[in-house]
Amino acid sequence: MKYTGRDHVRAAYSRSFTDRVPVYPITSLINAKVAGITIREYLTHPRKFAKAVIISYERFQGDVVTMMADLVMETEACGSTVEMPENDLAYVTKHILDDKKKLLKMKVPDPMKDARLPYYIEGLSLARPHITDAAAGSVICGPWQIAVNLRGAEQLILDTVDDPEFVHDLMKFTTEFAQRFGMAINSEARVGLSYSEAACSLNLISPDIYRTFVLPYHQQLVNYFSEKKTGITLHICGYIDPIMEDLMTTGISALSIDCHSSLKKLMKVSNRKLVIIGNVDILLFKDGTKKQIEEATRWCIDTAAPYSAFVLSSACEVPPTAPLENIDYFINFAHEYGRYQRMVPGWIGYRM
Repeated sequence: MKYTGRDHVRAAYSRSFTDRVPVYPITSLINAKVAGITIREYLTHPRKFAKAVIISYERFQGDVVTMMADLVMETEACGSTVEMPENDLAYVTKHILDDKKKLLKMKVPDPMKDARLPYYIEGLSLARPHITDAAAGSVICGPWQIAVNLRGAEQLILDTVDDPEFVHDLMKFTTEFAQRFGMAINSEARVGLSYSEAACSLNLISPDIYRTFVLPYHQQLVNYFSEKKTGITLHICGYIDPIMEDLMTTGISALSIDCHSSLKKLMKVSNRKLVIIGNVDILLFKDGTKKQIEEATRWCIDTAAPYSAFVLSSACEVPPTAPLENIDYFINFAHEYGRYQRMVPGWIGYRM
Protein backbone atom coordinates (compact mmCIF):
# COMPACT_ATOMS: atom_id res chain seq x y z
CA MET A 1 0.00 0.00 0.00
CA LYS A 2 1.28 3.48 -0.87
CA TYR A 3 0.71 6.02 1.88
CA THR A 4 0.38 9.78 1.53
CA GLY A 5 1.82 12.25 4.00
CA ARG A 6 -1.66 12.74 5.41
CA ASP A 7 -1.90 8.97 5.98
CA HIS A 8 1.33 8.97 7.99
CA VAL A 9 0.14 11.88 10.12
CA ARG A 10 -3.39 10.53 10.52
CA ALA A 11 -1.97 7.24 11.78
CA ALA A 12 0.07 9.05 14.44
CA TYR A 13 -3.02 10.92 15.59
CA SER A 14 -5.04 7.69 15.72
CA ARG A 15 -2.24 5.96 17.69
CA SER A 16 -1.59 3.54 14.85
CA PHE A 17 1.13 2.95 12.26
CA THR A 18 1.76 3.19 8.54
CA ASP A 19 5.07 1.86 7.21
CA ARG A 20 7.25 4.65 8.63
CA VAL A 21 7.44 7.55 11.06
CA PRO A 22 5.82 10.78 9.83
CA VAL A 23 8.44 13.48 9.36
CA TYR A 24 8.72 17.12 8.34
CA PRO A 25 10.98 20.16 8.77
CA ILE A 26 9.52 23.31 10.32
CA THR A 27 10.24 25.84 7.60
CA SER A 28 9.41 29.51 7.24
CA LEU A 29 11.94 32.11 6.16
CA ILE A 30 14.04 29.47 4.44
CA ASN A 31 11.11 29.04 2.03
CA ALA A 32 12.11 32.40 0.56
CA LYS A 33 15.59 31.03 -0.10
CA VAL A 34 14.14 27.94 -1.80
CA ALA A 35 11.94 30.13 -4.01
CA GLY A 36 14.64 32.70 -4.81
CA ILE A 37 12.83 35.70 -3.32
CA THR A 38 13.64 38.04 -0.44
CA ILE A 39 12.34 37.45 3.05
CA ARG A 40 10.50 40.78 2.92
CA GLU A 41 8.71 39.64 -0.25
CA TYR A 42 7.84 36.36 1.44
CA LEU A 43 6.32 38.21 4.41
CA THR A 44 4.41 40.89 2.52
CA HIS A 45 3.16 39.42 -0.79
CA PRO A 46 0.47 36.69 -0.50
CA ARG A 47 1.17 35.19 -3.93
CA LYS A 48 4.92 35.09 -3.38
CA PHE A 49 4.37 33.61 0.07
CA ALA A 50 2.13 30.90 -1.40
CA LYS A 51 4.53 30.16 -4.25
CA ALA A 52 7.45 29.81 -1.82
CA VAL A 53 5.47 27.45 0.42
CA ILE A 54 4.52 25.31 -2.58
CA ILE A 55 8.09 25.15 -3.95
CA SER A 56 9.41 24.24 -0.50
CA TYR A 57 6.77 21.52 -0.12
CA GLU A 58 7.60 20.08 -3.54
CA ARG A 59 11.30 19.97 -2.72
CA PHE A 60 11.26 18.55 0.80
CA GLN A 61 8.08 16.44 0.61
CA GLY A 62 7.40 16.65 4.34
CA ASP A 63 4.35 14.86 5.68
CA VAL A 64 3.26 18.16 7.23
CA VAL A 65 3.62 21.60 5.65
CA THR A 66 3.92 24.42 8.18
CA MET A 67 2.79 27.51 6.33
CA MET A 68 4.51 29.96 8.63
CA ALA A 69 5.26 33.64 8.09
CA ASP A 70 6.55 35.52 11.15
CA LEU A 71 5.52 35.98 14.78
CA VAL A 72 5.03 39.74 14.85
CA MET A 73 1.96 40.01 12.61
CA GLU A 74 -0.37 40.16 15.58
CA THR A 75 1.45 42.86 17.52
CA GLU A 76 1.91 44.88 14.32
CA ALA A 77 -1.86 44.74 13.76
CA CYS A 78 -2.33 46.12 17.29
CA GLY A 79 -0.05 49.09 16.66
CA SER A 80 3.45 48.03 17.66
CA THR A 81 6.21 49.27 15.37
CA VAL A 82 7.83 46.49 13.35
CA GLU A 83 11.06 46.62 11.38
CA MET A 84 11.18 44.38 8.31
CA PRO A 85 14.69 43.94 6.85
CA GLU A 86 14.96 42.78 3.26
CA ASN A 87 16.54 39.46 4.12
CA ASP A 88 16.18 38.88 7.84
CA LEU A 89 13.63 38.25 10.56
CA ALA A 90 11.03 40.97 11.20
CA TYR A 91 11.18 42.34 14.74
CA VAL A 92 9.44 44.79 17.07
CA THR A 93 11.17 48.14 17.56
CA LYS A 94 8.50 49.80 19.73
CA HIS A 95 5.94 47.99 21.87
CA ILE A 96 2.49 49.54 21.71
CA LEU A 97 2.01 48.83 25.41
CA ASP A 98 5.12 50.66 26.58
CA ASP A 99 2.32 52.62 28.24
CA LYS A 100 0.05 49.92 29.64
CA LYS A 101 -2.88 52.35 29.91
CA LYS A 102 -3.26 52.03 26.14
CA LEU A 103 -4.76 48.58 26.68
CA LEU A 104 -8.00 50.24 27.76
CA LYS A 105 -8.43 51.76 24.29
CA MET A 106 -7.21 48.85 22.22
CA LYS A 107 -9.58 46.82 20.08
CA VAL A 108 -8.99 43.26 18.93
CA PRO A 109 -7.84 43.51 15.30
CA ASP A 110 -9.98 42.22 12.46
CA PRO A 111 -8.12 39.33 10.76
CA MET A 112 -9.77 40.15 7.45
CA LYS A 113 -8.84 43.85 7.44
CA ASP A 114 -5.95 44.85 9.68
CA ALA A 115 -2.25 45.10 8.76
CA ARG A 116 -0.79 41.88 7.28
CA LEU A 117 -3.33 39.51 8.83
CA PRO A 118 -5.51 39.30 5.68
CA TYR A 119 -2.38 38.90 3.53
CA TYR A 120 -1.39 35.86 5.56
CA ILE A 121 -4.85 34.32 5.27
CA GLU A 122 -4.81 34.98 1.52
CA GLY A 123 -1.40 33.35 1.21
CA LEU A 124 -2.62 30.27 3.07
CA SER A 125 -5.71 30.07 0.88
CA LEU A 126 -3.63 30.29 -2.30
CA ALA A 127 -1.15 27.62 -1.19
CA ARG A 128 -3.57 25.13 0.37
CA PRO A 129 -5.01 23.60 -2.87
CA HIS A 130 -1.48 22.72 -3.99
CA ILE A 131 -0.64 20.79 -0.81
CA THR A 132 -2.16 17.61 -2.15
CA ASP A 133 -0.63 14.76 -0.16
CA ALA A 134 0.57 16.34 3.10
CA ALA A 135 -1.21 17.71 6.13
CA ALA A 136 -1.22 21.53 6.04
CA GLY A 137 -1.14 23.90 8.96
CA SER A 138 -0.71 27.54 9.89
CA VAL A 139 1.59 28.90 12.61
CA ILE A 140 0.49 31.97 14.56
CA CYS A 141 1.16 33.42 17.99
CA GLY A 142 -0.45 32.12 21.16
CA PRO A 143 -1.81 34.49 23.84
CA TRP A 144 1.38 34.79 25.91
CA GLN A 145 3.57 35.40 22.85
CA ILE A 146 1.25 38.16 21.67
CA ALA A 147 1.30 39.69 25.16
CA VAL A 148 5.11 39.64 25.23
CA ASN A 149 5.26 41.28 21.81
CA LEU A 150 2.82 43.98 22.88
CA ARG A 151 4.41 44.82 26.24
CA GLY A 152 7.98 43.53 26.07
CA ALA A 153 9.22 40.39 27.81
CA GLU A 154 11.09 41.99 30.71
CA GLN A 155 8.34 44.46 31.51
CA LEU A 156 5.59 41.83 31.31
CA ILE A 157 7.45 39.57 33.73
CA LEU A 158 7.78 42.49 36.16
CA ASP A 159 4.05 43.13 35.72
CA THR A 160 3.25 39.64 37.00
CA VAL A 161 4.54 40.86 40.38
CA ASP A 162 3.71 44.57 40.29
CA ASP A 163 0.35 44.50 38.50
CA PRO A 164 -1.04 40.98 38.08
CA GLU A 165 -4.52 42.33 37.31
CA PHE A 166 -3.12 44.11 34.24
CA VAL A 167 -1.47 40.89 33.07
CA HIS A 168 -4.76 39.01 33.33
CA ASP A 169 -6.58 41.79 31.45
CA LEU A 170 -3.93 41.67 28.75
CA MET A 171 -4.16 37.88 28.51
CA LYS A 172 -7.94 38.09 28.11
CA PHE A 173 -7.38 40.49 25.22
CA THR A 174 -4.67 38.38 23.55
CA THR A 175 -6.64 35.16 24.00
CA GLU A 176 -9.63 36.69 22.26
CA PHE A 177 -7.30 37.85 19.48
CA ALA A 178 -5.73 34.37 19.15
CA GLN A 179 -9.20 32.84 18.97
CA ARG A 180 -10.46 35.29 16.36
CA PHE A 181 -7.38 35.02 14.15
CA GLY A 182 -7.35 31.22 14.42
CA MET A 183 -11.03 30.99 13.58
CA ALA A 184 -10.59 33.17 10.49
CA ILE A 185 -7.71 31.00 9.32
CA ASN A 186 -9.61 27.79 9.94
CA SER A 187 -12.76 28.95 8.16
CA GLU A 188 -11.17 30.86 5.27
CA ALA A 189 -8.05 28.81 4.49
CA ARG A 190 -9.18 25.48 5.95
CA VAL A 191 -5.82 24.53 7.40
CA GLY A 192 -4.77 23.28 10.81
CA LEU A 193 -3.89 25.58 13.69
CA SER A 194 -0.56 25.65 15.49
CA TYR A 195 0.10 28.30 18.11
CA SER A 196 3.68 29.33 18.81
CA GLU A 197 4.40 30.19 22.43
CA ALA A 198 8.16 30.69 22.24
CA ALA A 199 8.03 33.02 25.23
CA CYS A 200 6.59 30.27 27.44
CA SER A 201 10.05 28.76 27.64
CA LEU A 202 11.18 28.28 31.22
CA ASN A 203 14.42 29.90 30.12
CA LEU A 204 12.33 33.10 30.25
CA ILE A 205 9.50 32.57 32.74
CA SER A 206 9.00 30.48 35.88
CA PRO A 207 6.65 27.50 36.21
CA ASP A 208 4.53 29.63 38.59
CA ILE A 209 4.14 32.37 35.97
CA TYR A 210 3.06 29.76 33.44
CA ARG A 211 0.53 28.18 35.81
CA THR A 212 -0.93 31.49 36.99
CA PHE A 213 -0.88 33.71 33.93
CA VAL A 214 -0.76 31.39 30.91
CA LEU A 215 -2.25 27.96 31.61
CA PRO A 216 -5.85 29.20 32.20
CA TYR A 217 -5.77 30.99 28.85
CA HIS A 218 -4.34 28.00 27.03
CA GLN A 219 -7.24 26.00 28.44
CA GLN A 220 -9.67 28.70 27.34
CA LEU A 221 -8.21 28.71 23.83
CA VAL A 222 -8.48 24.93 23.55
CA ASN A 223 -12.04 24.93 24.90
CA TYR A 224 -13.04 27.56 22.35
CA PHE A 225 -11.88 25.42 19.45
CA SER A 226 -13.08 22.17 21.02
CA GLU A 227 -16.62 23.52 20.81
CA LYS A 228 -16.00 23.92 17.09
CA LYS A 229 -14.50 20.43 16.88
CA THR A 230 -11.07 21.78 15.97
CA GLY A 231 -7.90 20.56 17.65
CA ILE A 232 -4.85 22.76 18.04
CA THR A 233 -1.11 22.23 18.30
CA LEU A 234 1.14 24.14 20.67
CA HIS A 235 4.84 24.82 20.08
CA ILE A 236 7.09 26.01 22.91
CA CYS A 237 10.75 26.83 22.47
CA GLY A 238 13.45 26.15 25.04
CA TYR A 239 13.12 24.16 28.26
CA ILE A 240 9.69 23.03 29.50
CA ASP A 241 10.29 19.86 31.54
CA PRO A 242 8.79 21.20 34.83
CA ILE A 243 5.48 22.16 33.17
CA MET A 244 4.95 19.07 31.03
CA GLU A 245 2.26 17.76 33.38
CA ASP A 246 0.53 21.14 33.28
CA LEU A 247 0.51 21.11 29.48
CA MET A 248 -1.28 17.77 29.59
CA THR A 249 -4.24 19.56 31.23
CA THR A 250 -4.69 22.09 28.43
CA GLY A 251 -6.49 19.69 26.10
CA ILE A 252 -4.23 20.40 23.11
CA SER A 253 -4.08 17.76 20.39
CA ALA A 254 -0.32 17.95 19.87
CA LEU A 255 2.75 19.50 21.46
CA SER A 256 5.87 20.48 19.52
CA ILE A 257 9.01 20.74 21.66
CA ASP A 258 12.52 22.10 21.36
CA CYS A 259 15.68 20.03 21.72
CA HIS A 260 16.29 21.59 25.16
CA SER A 261 13.32 19.64 26.55
CA SER A 262 13.37 15.92 27.24
CA LEU A 263 11.59 13.91 24.56
CA LYS A 264 12.01 10.80 26.69
CA LYS A 265 10.30 12.41 29.69
CA LEU A 266 7.51 13.89 27.59
CA MET A 267 6.68 10.55 25.99
CA LYS A 268 6.38 9.09 29.49
CA VAL A 269 4.33 11.99 30.86
CA SER A 270 2.05 12.06 27.83
CA ASN A 271 1.52 8.29 27.67
CA ARG A 272 -0.01 8.82 24.19
CA LYS A 273 -2.61 11.29 25.49
CA LEU A 274 -1.48 13.71 22.82
CA VAL A 275 0.77 13.67 19.78
CA ILE A 276 4.37 14.70 20.41
CA ILE A 277 6.31 16.54 17.71
CA GLY A 278 10.07 17.06 17.67
CA ASN A 279 12.86 17.51 18.34
CA VAL A 280 16.05 17.46 16.23
CA ASP A 281 18.31 20.39 17.13
CA ILE A 282 17.93 23.12 14.49
CA LEU A 283 21.62 24.05 14.74
CA LEU A 284 22.43 20.69 13.18
CA PHE A 285 20.58 21.79 10.05
CA LYS A 286 22.77 24.88 9.92
CA ASP A 287 26.18 23.62 11.04
CA GLY A 288 25.93 19.88 11.66
CA THR A 289 27.51 17.04 9.74
CA LYS A 290 25.50 14.28 8.11
CA LYS A 291 26.64 11.95 10.90
CA GLN A 292 25.36 14.35 13.56
CA ILE A 293 22.01 14.70 11.78
CA GLU A 294 21.79 10.91 11.60
CA GLU A 295 22.58 10.50 15.30
CA ALA A 296 20.00 13.05 16.44
CA THR A 297 17.34 11.69 14.10
CA ARG A 298 18.04 8.11 15.13
CA TRP A 299 17.79 9.01 18.81
CA CYS A 300 14.40 10.71 18.40
CA ILE A 301 13.01 7.79 16.39
CA ASP A 302 14.28 5.16 18.82
CA THR A 303 12.99 7.13 21.82
CA ALA A 304 9.50 7.97 20.64
CA ALA A 305 8.41 6.32 17.39
CA PRO A 306 7.61 2.79 18.66
CA TYR A 307 4.70 4.19 20.69
CA SER A 308 3.01 5.98 17.76
CA ALA A 309 1.48 9.40 18.64
CA PHE A 310 4.78 10.85 17.44
CA VAL A 311 5.80 13.01 14.48
CA LEU A 312 9.49 13.54 13.85
CA SER A 313 10.45 17.13 13.15
CA SER A 314 13.01 19.84 13.66
CA ALA A 315 12.98 21.24 17.18
CA CYS A 316 11.94 24.66 15.90
CA GLU A 317 12.09 26.60 12.64
CA VAL A 318 15.03 25.55 10.47
CA PRO A 319 17.38 28.56 10.22
CA PRO A 320 17.08 30.42 6.92
CA THR A 321 20.85 30.11 6.42
CA ALA A 322 20.83 26.30 6.66
CA PRO A 323 22.07 24.40 3.58
CA LEU A 324 19.06 22.95 1.82
CA GLU A 325 20.94 19.68 1.37
CA ASN A 326 20.88 19.14 5.14
CA ILE A 327 17.08 19.23 5.13
CA ASP A 328 17.02 16.79 2.22
CA TYR A 329 19.35 14.48 4.11
CA PHE A 330 17.25 14.62 7.28
CA ILE A 331 14.08 13.68 5.40
CA ASN A 332 15.70 10.89 3.41
CA PHE A 333 17.43 9.37 6.41
CA ALA A 334 14.22 9.50 8.46
CA HIS A 335 12.33 7.72 5.67
CA GLU A 336 14.82 4.88 5.69
CA TYR A 337 15.59 4.55 9.40
CA GLY A 338 12.06 5.29 10.60
CA ARG A 339 10.42 2.14 9.25
CA TYR A 340 8.02 0.63 11.78
CA GLN A 341 8.60 -2.91 10.53
CA ARG A 342 12.06 -2.65 12.06
CA MET A 343 10.96 -1.38 15.47
CA VAL A 344 7.34 -2.41 16.16
CA PRO A 345 6.68 -6.08 17.00
CA GLY A 346 3.72 -7.45 15.08
CA TRP A 347 3.59 -4.45 12.73
CA ILE A 348 0.83 -4.84 10.16
CA GLY A 349 0.47 -1.30 8.90
CA TYR A 350 -2.33 1.23 9.07
CA ARG A 351 -5.68 0.88 7.40
CA MET A 352 -8.07 3.74 6.66
